[in-house]
Amino acid sequence: MNSYHAIGRNSYLDAARSFFKSLLETGEVQSLLVPLRQDRTNDIMPTLVSDPEDTDKADPFSPSFPLNSAKLVSRLTRKKNRKRVAVFLRPCEIRAVVELVKLKQADMENLVIISSDCFSAFPNSVFNTGFREKGEEFTNEYISARMSASFTDDYNGSISEACRICTDPFPGIADIVINPDHSDAKQVTVESKSDAGGHILAQMGLDEAEPPKDGKEKRKKVMEELGRNREETFQSIQEQTADLEKLGVFFSSCVNCYNCRVACPVCYCRECVFNTDVFDHEPLQYINRSQTRGSLRMPSDTMFFHLTRMIHIGLSCVGCGQCANACPNDIPLSGLFMSVADKAQKGFDYTSGGSIEENHPLSCFFEDELNDVTGI
Repeated sequence: MNSYHAIGRNSYLDAARSFFKSLLETGEVQSLLVPLRQDRTNDIMPTLVSDPEDTDKADPFSPSFPLNSAKLVSRLTRKKNRKRVAVFLRPCEIRAVVELVKLKQADMENLVIISSDCFSAFPNSVFNTGFREKGEEFTNEYISARMSASFTDDYNGSISEACRICTDPFPGIADIVINPDHSDAKQVTVESKSDAGGHILAQMGLDEAEPPKDGKEKRKKVMEELGRNREETFQSIQEQTADLEKLGVFFSSCVNCYNCRVACPVCYCRECVFNTDVFDHEPLQYINRSQTRGSLRMPSDTMFFHLTRMIHIGLSCVGCGQCANACPNDIPLSGLFMSVADKAQKGFDYTSGGSIEENHPLSCFFEDELNDVTGI
């Protein structure tokens, strides 16, 4: 199943663009969803590309991460169609797609997943104000810096919290993986990870190549560093949210915009309870509550909203950090949600997005489950 093929040297970005172009030219897929640098604005947004010539603007390794594309994969696949689509996804986006498939919100039948080791990303506010206008030259500079011996460095404090504590920045489920070579050869290869991926690469007529060098040792070091970051962050979050009073302080700047819910790739309910009459209180209720307490923070129900979300998505959280990325008041939501999800998933011995065959804990029931999980 696993085979390696050369697609270029030196420039990781140029090699990927050449591969995307050849992929579309073969006709093996009808469209490709990939982050594309937009004309005039320099924004990098997921774009569904059908013209091979447009792949010369693809910028999949940029530290721009405006949204988790699993939500877009859901739109492209939740209803059957005969056209085959390839998607370039970060590892956390792949995990989100896997969760959505289990939750009957996406389908992999005509989907080809392409991925790569993730080079991390900046929050939107950081990228848009400091790096967007630098263009693709900065992408190449950024890739070189992240592929150096100091891969896990925080790039001058710009890397998002979710990326600094990521559970796994390397592709799991994928059909094709684009691999950098950390040796002096600088050979960029693509690797088939499935029968579908192998078939596509065979049709493209690419030269065979040796596996990339130095990958395992570097990945081990990266995971060790991320693990240390994760422990420190979770400890800090636990101290900040140890009781309801502290949790209230943590969410004190929340304005109930619900951006975090909209940005979350696994928050898929068509109608959220917080958009129903349940939380559309009568004016007199607000006044009475204010008189009873002496004062009432407005908008109300902010903490209840976040607690509800933690319960709803804790088992499926993939740690992409888009909740924090979307927050207008920079509440560090990703650290809190990832720490809660970590405990919930360990409690059920479940890895979110880890395997398409592994049942979601809430979709099945075992005879001794209550005692095993709760000890009751």
